[in-house]
Amino acid sequence: MRGYVARRLLSAVGVVAGLLVFVFIGTYYIGDPVFLMVDRELNTEEDRQALVELHGFDRPAHEQFFDFAADAARGDFGESLFQNRPASEVVIERIPATMLLAAAAMILTFAIAIPAATIAARNPGRWPETLVTSVSTALASIASFWLALGLIFVFAVKLSALPTSGYGSWQQLILPAVALALPATGQITQVIHASMVDEFRQPYVAVARSKGLREFVVVRRHVLKNTAIVTITVLGAMLAALLNGAVLIESIFAWPGLGQVGLQAVHQRDLPVLSATVFYVGITVTGVNLLVDLAYAYLDPRVRLS
Repeated sequence: MRGYVARRLLSAVGVVAGLLVFVFIGTYYIGDPVFLMVDRELNTEEDRQALVELHGFDRPAHEQFFDFAADAARGDFGESLFQNRPASEVVIERIPATMLLAAAAMILTFAIAIPAATIAARNPGRWPETLVTSVSTALASIASFWLALGLIFVFAVKLSALPTSGYGSWQQLILPAVALALPATGQITQVIHASMVDEFRQPYVAVARSKGLREFVVVRRHVLKNTAIVTITVLGAMLAALLNGAVLIESIFAWPGLGQVGLQAVHQRDLPVLSATVFYVGITVTGVNLLVDLAYAYLDPRVRLS
């Protein structure tokens, strides 16, 4: 087990190193970073050259990268060009809002997906399976930003039942969480349903039923347990998808999370904040994937030996 954990940790370190290279190339080395920071029409060539020397953009690329990586390892991405405070501070204070939104969306997703998939798998070829399959396919086909606009129009504009935007109350959490959760619910329901159908066909299910166990016990103790690896896999992939989808959803609902601050950094050409946002999102996804790998090893000892 220790060897498996060590390999996974080493792999995670490699991913983080690759992420640093990506962030550096994508934000500082492609094109003209000074042009991204300032307006070319409002600065003379002397001013631009002074900025180049001030930020060290005239040095060799490898020297710039090593300095960037060393600063990033300390959580230092420089000062925000528009807020005049550390970029890491700007980004870190937004993480709780994004985590709250992601957690609410995940809870809602699995609260719907697991019962729906179970009902469908227990009724193969019947109308419950047809209904669940049709609805899940429809949900999986909906773009989250279109769904968000539709939810605002119906529940905020027409019914005046929920606020259109904001942060701080549970009412303001409902619409963005639903907009993120429903498309993911369709996808995850399909994956879990397919896995459970295979499990219901296994001989151990027939043996459990022959012993007189109630169907609820068979599902809870056996089928759901053996589909846990699939569920955990989907959970890890879902978090990455939620963080990507949050860029638009947070902007639509004015939710002060990582997605909104990252999009603002792009519009404002605030490279330090953009770099910090990409890095912290990448660290979050890498950490989740590491936990998923460790959960694999805990649930299935064969994974540790592979």
